[in-house]
Amino acid sequence: MVQMNILLVYNATQTYTNTVFEHLACFARQSRHRFFFCHADQYSEFSAELSRFAAVGLHYSVRLPFDQVSPSLGKALSEYGGAKFLFIQDEYDHTHRAWHWIKQLGFHLVFTVVPTRQIEKIYPTAEFPGVRFVSNLTGYVPQHLGDAIPHLSPPSQRQLLIGYRGRPLPIRYGQLGIEKVAVGRMVKTYCDVHQISSDISWSEESRIYGPKWYEFMMSCRAMLGSESGSNVFDWDGSLGDRIADFRKEHPATADESVYEKLVRPHEIDGAMNQVSPRVFEAIAFRTVLVLFEGSYSGVVQAGEHFIALRKDGSNLDEVVSRLQDGAYVDAMAERAYRDVIASGKYSYQAFVLMVDEEIQRAVAGMPSDPGRLAAASDRNSLPDQPSSITTSPIRAVITDPAEVPSLARQLGYTLWARLPGNVRSELKPVLKRFIKGRRS
Repeated sequence: MVQMNILLVYNATQTYTNTVFEHLACFARQSRHRFFFCHADQYSEFSAELSRFAAVGLHYSVRLPFDQVSPSLGKALSEYGGAKFLFIQDEYDHTHRAWHWIKQLGFHLVFTVVPTRQIEKIYPTAEFPGVRFVSNLTGYVPQHLGDAIPHLSPPSQRQLLIGYRGRPLPIRYGQLGIEKVAVGRMVKTYCDVHQISSDISWSEESRIYGPKWYEFMMSCRAMLGSESGSNVFDWDGSLGDRIADFRKEHPATADESVYEKLVRPHEIDGAMNQVSPRVFEAIAFRTVLVLFEGSYSGVVQAGEHFIALRKDGSNLDEVVSRLQDGAYVDAMAERAYRDVIASGKYSYQAFVLMVDEEIQRAVAGMPSDPGRLAAASDRNSLPDQPSSITTSPIRAVITDPAEVPSLARQLGYTLWARLPGNVRSELKPVLKRFIKGRRS
């Protein structure tokens, strides 16, 4: 395979989360090609010369459904004559805006998290002739999770029987969002009544970040979970406004009634049920999974890799009994590690290999342009590129997560990402001086 120069355009303000950064960094570390990276958002001027690259990709950190494409980036991508690929997530938000940009920017290859069997329903062939959609997961097993972890106790020796940290989602995200809280509330009530050791919460304030999250997970015999994603497709972006208007007129209406009236008609059952990256974390730390019944992207199987919990809680007695069987949980933890982590099937290395092959296929399908492809295969063809192009993604560090309450931190990240690029550049030195002053 000829090594090619490939550019991946991303939003560097969004790399403060491990999942986003790992998704980008895996290409710099493991691709057979030479990946380069360039920041872009809806406010910045894009000046990279794309003709030097055999293929150009746009990362999901640049959110197409919310029009985070500057005029200069849109022009550059539209005029680029090589293979163009896209990573996209959260495709249930403003879906038709994503349609618009896929067509407008002329992508040939789209890596979607829509399961293969549902792609035609979300991206009809008639709307996207000549575009290849390839299903992939929202995240894979980071390399450090695949390594052996010293001093890791088997689940049978851990005193905390069940742990969980969820996040309440707006009712607009439908049943899968509702289940994030439902699984925690159900099991917490059961544990409290039966005096079972547990640490279960779903408030924003109780969330755990960084190394402390891994420590918490390794202290639990089992972690709760449910499928991720949303089966509610807000095709035109109007659902949130309609829910807000309804609440103004009917402020006393319970969430359940709002869901049945406004959200349920938009659910596409089974369309986007996905495995969460947290499943990989738990398995890597030999923590047994107790999950609501579901398919989990086919990654894990009930009875083999996790204990299935019925959504009405009717088998909770059986679930807890199995968790109290030390031999059973130890065997399940090792089996899940062997099949999911040690097998390498869900590693970033395997993911990158698949992406490399798909990009190679897309490039091969383009009209021949010997001059551009020769430059795009030249290891020394990029010396005059702007300094914004790097050989690895930039990790955004806004502040020390341990010093800011979780709710304020999340709000701060959101506001920061919405600031124009020039404003962020001016504020960064001020913030660094402020943080340094607090630490001294």
